[in-house]
Amino acid sequence: MESPRPLFSPAFERIWEHLTQQFAYDGLDICVIWTAQHEQLWVDAAHAAPPDEPALRLVEAPQVSSATIDGVHTAQAAATWHGAPLLLHGVATESTGDDRVVVLGRPRADAEPAQAQNALLRAARLWQIAQQTAALVDAQAHQLREQQAIVDHISDGLLVVDRDGVVKHINAAAGRILSLIPSQSVGQKFSALLDFEPIIAPILASGVGYQDRELIIDSPKRHLHLIDTAVPIKDRHGRVLSIVNSFREIQRVRKVADKFNGSHARYTFADLIGQSEALLRAVDAAKKAARGFANVMLLGESGVGKEVFAQAIHNASERVDGPFVAINCAALPRDLIESELFGYAPGSFTGARKEGRPGKFEAASGGTIFLDEISELPIDVQAKLLRVLQEREVVRVGDSRGIPIDVRLVSASNRDLRAMSKLREFREDLYYRCNVIGINLPALRDRPTDIPVLTHYFVAKYAGLLSRNVFGFSAEALDKLYRYNWPGNVRELENAIERIVNLTEHELVQVADLPDELQSHQAQQPGLAPMASLAPRSLHEVEREAIVAMLHHCAFNVTAAARRLGISKPTLYSKVREHGITLERGPRVEPGGNER
Repeated sequence: MESPRPLFSPAFERIWEHLTQQFAYDGLDICVIWTAQHEQLWVDAAHAAPPDEPALRLVEAPQVSSATIDGVHTAQAAATWHGAPLLLHGVATESTGDDRVVVLGRPRADAEPAQAQNALLRAARLWQIAQQTAALVDAQAHQLREQQAIVDHISDGLLVVDRDGVVKHINAAAGRILSLIPSQSVGQKFSALLDFEPIIAPILASGVGYQDRELIIDSPKRHLHLIDTAVPIKDRHGRVLSIVNSFREIQRVRKVADKFNGSHARYTFADLIGQSEALLRAVDAAKKAARGFANVMLLGESGVGKEVFAQAIHNASERVDGPFVAINCAALPRDLIESELFGYAPGSFTGARKEGRPGKFEAASGGTIFLDEISELPIDVQAKLLRVLQEREVVRVGDSRGIPIDVRLVSASNRDLRAMSKLREFREDLYYRCNVIGINLPALRDRPTDIPVLTHYFVAKYAGLLSRNVFGFSAEALDKLYRYNWPGNVRELENAIERIVNLTEHELVQVADLPDELQSHQAQQPGLAPMASLAPRSLHEVEREAIVAMLHHCAFNVTAAARRLGISKPTLYSKVREHGITLERGPRVEPGGNER
């Protein structure tokens, strides 16, 4: 058993030198230090042999007694000294395993036995302490390397500034966000590296940190929108020694929030059911629109599936990984609509949150925002929306700073926005800005061949959800669906089928299972005027037919039609919206409400 003398750290070298001197002083002629980790370490106090030609060799590992004498374990080991056999005696530390240290030696003839044994024992304990200290230093160094790797590879920006404002550490993410080179920033004044006053500077004096604060910083070289946290590190007297500052870009925060708040699109073009020519034309136009970045306007009656189209456009676009935020403009309170869309600054109005709040446009940045019933926006909000679309930035209520956004607008309306713009009820410039790509979605009555397909789809959907054994419609019941004009379009059809599946007791839906309005409805006979129909109709149907007929007669001149009907123009617009009538000069609209 032999090994050359290993190389040690400076601390071990000093211990080695001290032990050599101490052994000679205490009368030891030969000494061996043995550990399970290093096997043989040797000291020759009287003869300096070269490390590669050791004069002393251990033949076997030391044998340590289990019993102790005066609390000390004795040990011995067979060795050779310049080739001659030699039996060494010594002591061992109390610990076992890799931590145990055994010191063996041969006292000089003139040495005191007790003095020599004490020297061996001191050497063993000293060496054990040195060994444990080295292990602790190695463990701390390993832990420091792990922590350094964690800090350098987290996605959040992280920096540490001491009480003098000098950067002690900055990770790669912080360097990227702040446009700094980490290796060149350490040791520099933080304020000297930036072209704005550091937000964390007051903490050095106040000692009060903060958590998840929104920061918007505009400077000549940087535009930063961050969520920022600063934690002061204090000594036992409460004095700030340093500040640990972590921050992340607002876009990353929004992406995380979008995963949990439902700001995503579920529908794709595969979810659009039907094969009619009118629907396929609309789908083809929407697919082409999805490939670009222009704003899209979806026009059609209530219930035709405008939001389904909007979500499908988003999911087929390059923004599919971004948020999809849908807003019904008619459902927003008049007093809050501006703050909901564009956000508000801290303390901008009574009841506002003290930290402010981002609006829907900021939440949709990087993705798509869908404004349903955009015709219901107040004129003053329309003006601000126009500026947002032109400048690609929003200004929160009560603030003057613009926040850049990257958002695509998809809007929808069931009213004639062109006619409204001529009546100054909708801004004409906003209409053109929103209607870069206009897509007309057909009403269900204009694609009756899709009714059987939609019926089968909804029956399968709700029969599965409700665990009902309903497999379809009888021919007579399906014919009733086919002949109904569906003023509520696909939404009305879906609601009707959900109700039928809930209530029917038949595997095939019969005419008796249909709602009353479907059972009593009679299709208009060709060649007969509306009032000549034999079947009684509701006042609602008669009113719609009268308005459509008058609008057609007046070539869609709203003022003339209102005068002839004996009602005011605002009342006529209200009726048009109520009945889902499209004010369009192009196609001819028959009195029965069916477009040609």
